[in-house]
Amino acid sequence: MNNAEIDVIPQIMNEDFVFTIPTHPEVFKGTKGFEEEVTGLHGAFPDVHLDVHHKWCFDDLILGLWTGTGTHIGDKPLSTPKGPLPATGNSFVIQGVSWIRADGVLLRENLANEDTLKIIHDLGVKDCSKIYSNAAASLASARQFPTQSTQKTTSQNQFAINFKFNHPLLLQEGESESQYENFMSTYWNAFENVEMNITESKREGVVNAYRWTFEADHVRPFFGIPATHKRIRHQGVTVWINNSQGSAEKVYFNENLIVLMGQMES
Repeated sequence: MNNAEIDVIPQIMNEDFVFTIPTHPEVFKGTKGFEEEVTGLHGAFPDVHLDVHHKWCFDDLILGLWTGTGTHIGDKPLSTPKGPLPATGNSFVIQGVSWIRADGVLLRENLANEDTLKIIHDLGVKDCSKIYSNAAASLASARQFPTQSTQKTTSQNQFAINFKFNHPLLLQEGESESQYENFMSTYWNAFENVEMNITESKREGVVNAYRWTFEADHVRPFFGIPATHKRIRHQGVTVWINNSQGSAEKVYFNENLIVLMGQMES
């Protein structure tokens, strides 16, 4: 991806390889499909770069956490769910996760998630400053202003002293168990009648990762977005990292916020 080395793709991917990511309306299929993804990104962001800062290999899965950067100055319009986006001249920095299925020889599927909200904010398509400000404020305010949420927000695992958490609504990571509880309490307070499902999970050593979906009624404000009283459908990925004593040391969330907020704002 980083060097647009499309000749490598047939060497590492099965011909039936499937790639999905929330920021693209279409599913990329086969080696030719992924070649289109690579050339398309480089056409829009000539300097696009993914920095993989965590990677784990399971028996049939490669799980990678990464930071993506790029400058939107390319000649090729960026493909988005709302149509092609010409060059804006702006740069982006986002977080993402790749959930890659493999068969021991070749890669077969990549179910990726990335910080879709940050992309449109950084590119200047939509100013999301207000929701980022409200999310940051929730780190301290949730206990001061009682909520009506009944959703359990804390993990059953003990939190490490240096616990930190990363969420796409937070421009800076949370730095304590209390901030985590405050943020999650504010998040879940917006919903009632929550139906949450873990669609796939992997646990090995210090890592506990899972993909999830949920449906819920949007009955109270969501970080400043007024209640719509609609039934919301959402999906994402969570990765917990423990220390050697088994205490939760860090948690990464990645979820498709464009779809979530789109349901609330439409």
